[in-house]
Amino acid sequence: MSSNKRRKLEVALKKPQLSAFAARQVLKSKTSSPKSPARQNESSAISDATTLPNLNAPDLEKTIKPDSQNVLGDTTPQDGTDSTPGGINLRLDEEGQLTSFESCGGSPEVLPPRPAISLSSFKPAKSNLKDLGAGAIRVKLAPGERLVIVGQYGLCVKEGQITLMGSTLQPSKASHRVFAASSHSLPVIRCLSTDINSADIVLRNCYSGLEDLEMMSPLFGRLWNYHSGPLGAEHEDLLPRFKNSTFRILFASKLDSQTSYLQPLVSPAEWNLLLSKLSEPAEKKRAIMVCGPKSSGKSTFTKLLCNRLLTETSGNTSLQSIALLDLDPGQPEYSPPGQLALVHVQEPNFGTPFSHPVPCGKSKIIRTHSIASISPSSDPSLYMTCALDLFSHCRAMGSTVRDCPLIINTPGWVFGTGLEILVDLIGRVKPTEVIYMSQDGPPEVVGTLKEATMLTPLFTLPSQISEYTTRTAAHLRTMQAMSYFHLNAGNTETLNWSGKPLTSIPPWEVRYSGEDPGILGVMCYGEQPPPELLAETINGSLVAVVVIDDISAIPRRGSDREEGHVGSPTQDDHFDAEIRVLDHSHEPRRIEEPRILRTPAEKIPYFNPANAITLDPRYSHSIGIALVRGIDVRRRRIQLLTPIPLNVIEEINESGKKIVLVSGKLDTPGWAYTEELNMKISQDKLAEKLVVGSTNTVEEDVDVDDEYIDDVDMDAAESGDGKDLERQRNAGDGFQDAPWVERLDGSKGRGVGSRVWRVRRDLGRVGDGGE
Repeated sequence: MSSNKRRKLEVALKKPQLSAFAARQVLKSKTSSPKSPARQNESSAISDATTLPNLNAPDLEKTIKPDSQNVLGDTTPQDGTDSTPGGINLRLDEEGQLTSFESCGGSPEVLPPRPAISLSSFKPAKSNLKDLGAGAIRVKLAPGERLVIVGQYGLCVKEGQITLMGSTLQPSKASHRVFAASSHSLPVIRCLSTDINSADIVLRNCYSGLEDLEMMSPLFGRLWNYHSGPLGAEHEDLLPRFKNSTFRILFASKLDSQTSYLQPLVSPAEWNLLLSKLSEPAEKKRAIMVCGPKSSGKSTFTKLLCNRLLTETSGNTSLQSIALLDLDPGQPEYSPPGQLALVHVQEPNFGTPFSHPVPCGKSKIIRTHSIASISPSSDPSLYMTCALDLFSHCRAMGSTVRDCPLIINTPGWVFGTGLEILVDLIGRVKPTEVIYMSQDGPPEVVGTLKEATMLTPLFTLPSQISEYTTRTAAHLRTMQAMSYFHLNAGNTETLNWSGKPLTSIPPWEVRYSGEDPGILGVMCYGEQPPPELLAETINGSLVAVVVIDDISAIPRRGSDREEGHVGSPTQDDHFDAEIRVLDHSHEPRRIEEPRILRTPAEKIPYFNPANAITLDPRYSHSIGIALVRGIDVRRRRIQLLTPIPLNVIEEINESGKKIVLVSGKLDTPGWAYTEELNMKISQDKLAEKLVVGSTNTVEEDVDVDDEYIDDVDMDAAESGDGKDLERQRNAGDGFQDAPWVERLDGSKGRGVGSRVWRVRRDLGRVGDGGE
């Protein structure tokens, strides 16, 4: 039987067939003057020095345009590398043959040769390295040296000072948890060359439980380091007793395959100049808005800016806190997808978003709203009302929050209605600075922003350079949601995760009928399913848990209003004395009765779909999201899985407030359906390795197998190897009685000759501005 699976063959490699784009580049290179081989060899070397631009830029106030980058890993392409407008580096060999990944797209067997990148400049020796025992080492960094580490670790500065992700850390007893996942650019620990003294730091093993999620989802596979010591095999003789570590210092990235791209965090020089400028003392409280296209580095720059402001010292004092207004529902920093949040940040952030789906330590959530969607395009008016309510709430808070700098992160929707939202936010919030994360336009977007910021400085910065990505935006949202639901509830000082599938966790049982029900009802944003289909719609889906602070949150007959007031006037002369927010409805709304009806079979309280209303964010707020585990019709119970702490639920019940479950266009949690099956398969494979004795051989290199993520479900079905197929059929035996999933063996449930397809419920996907 023929197979469509691509396999590597032990034969002489042939030249790959060029695409039309690659062929055009070859023709251009033949017509131009070729570079000498000496020059090409010179260009293949990676310089360890970083070229800085002229710091005396005359027009720093409007646009910062130096012509080089400050790479935290010191990896910048040199002369001799042709670059396309899309940023893909193309290098020609002596025969004019392209060797980039683009030219080899049709021949995955040919791996593009790439030079090894120098990551850590630290040279380990017995004089600057000491094993402290109990999974900790002490490292002495000389001025100018840097460390690039992958994995989870605790960091403590003993002497000197270091920089890490925009922050400057001084000696203290505090230990900072760092989550350096290979799915993102790796943080760089640096002892600045301008420092006189060296820096002594302690690196300690960190077990958070986040690594256990790998057993339940391939998205969490190969993110950390658990197969070697902290120095790898090259220098393991220096720490002979330290065999298993949760982190590993990287000295060179072996980019010899398409699945092992590790890169340090890149901070262009333009970013550093603006970060330095924004950290200077200001007469007025800063309100900085960061905007730009998708994948331009908005979240990264916001993180660097917050860390810089929190640790920057001025007159032997530093800022105690920052107010972060996160308005990106698709890629939030401190909340699950679909939420807008106002966060009081009091500690630096040294992790990926899925390492803190809720704030921990001193940082706290002030207020959150759910739009039940990953994009503002689902309901721009609701999105705008929620955003302005959070801003008004920040302004109305006590001096601890009101007087600290405000950082506003926005979604990557910069066209059409998305641009109108940005302009409206600028006009209402009146930020002190606006930062646009792209120097490549589009011109109409930049022109519109310049018109909206006539009295406000507008800075344009280059987008973040990320040549290789191992996770898509949808992958990262899945990881964020999965991390959120596997949190051990109740401990917000130090986050830790449970490695149990959600199907093995007892759910909350909420009574929805009878005396004193646990919920007021279920409301749907966007599409309104008929009452008879509500149970099937919400079963197995994500819903937002919204608290009704006042009954005015629910639109009533005769409550039509064209404009309402958010917040209360203050004496702050910088912001508007009063913010007015348009009501969600564009025309007077007629409320049909009954406002809440019962579904025919289940008797679930359901807000009348004929009204298509949304909750007013001025009188309601979200406390998290939940997964509908099931519906017990006989006992009138709805089963929910959620990490919301018990004390939060108790406080709501004691205050007499009601809860509404809001269903919308959140991603379908397909990851939750197959967690138990993935864990069973992983356990079976591990048992098989133990039987054949293959555990004696451990892969040393840390890599990220992106093909494994995308094709893990298809390989077994498409493989022509009967033994592999039989092993896949046996793997996971015993998986049964799991909700939402029916396992099919062989051709059961499929026609003869049909192909195995991965079925995805695609009810909540949107096409405009979703990521």
